Amino acid sequence: MGTTGHGMDFLAIRRRSVTRLAHWKLADPGTLPLHHDEDFGWMRDADADAVAGRCHAIAAALALTHRAPVKTVRRAVDDHDLERWMGQRELDLLHVLEGEIEMDEQALQQLIVDIAWREEALLALLWTLRLVDELAPDKMCPKEPVYEKLAPGLDPARARTDLRLRPLDEIAAMLDLYYCLHWHARSAQYHGEIWDSKLAPGVVLERRRALEWLFQDVPWEEVDLGA
Repeated sequence: MGTTGHGMDFLAIRRRSVTRLAHWKLADPGTLPLHHDEDFGWMRDADADAVAGRCHAIAAALALTHRAPVKTVRRAVDDHDLERWMGQRELDLLHVLEGEIEMDEQALQQLIVDIAWREEALLALLWTLRLVDELAPDKMCPKEPVYEKLAPGLDPARARTDLRLRPLDEIAAMLDLYYCLHWHARSAQYHGEIWDSKLAPGVVLERRRALEWLFQDVPWEEVDLGA
């Protein structure tokens, strides 16, 4: 496949992904389809507002997993119109903690764990906004709150407004890498293939979901993560 209407050479992008996969002794996923123009035919607001909104929403949900006062989080959600950017499971957590819906303790703890992983998705979205420099698959989200890079003091009222998304070809290349890594993670899970212990499957999954979300007009939990 040559250069496309977007100016992207998807075969060259895959070759770069394969080169990076070799660092973790992962093979060329030869049967995995290349991306194509249609995959990038729709993209969220080019002015980056949608991406920033999703970042604020994830940060609000993460605050709940860290036992922030529920009323404080609710106030931030209402003041900054974040409900429209929250995933359904994040809203479920907020509503459970507010006492609006019931959930047994085991299900609640699993929900908290699942949402805590979304810090990796937040990191990926901050990368697309040029607020972090790297998105290395073998490095988990740092211990210090990455949300500070968007909202100093973890306060959405102080959020940066000088935001720009990275070039499309740069995001597409990173998406292809995580697409390939996710394919390998599934192969390791179901077929016992080699998998580097430095690569956390949860990291790969959440970061891929974040990057795919940019190009799918669906709610967060409905993002297609198929091969």
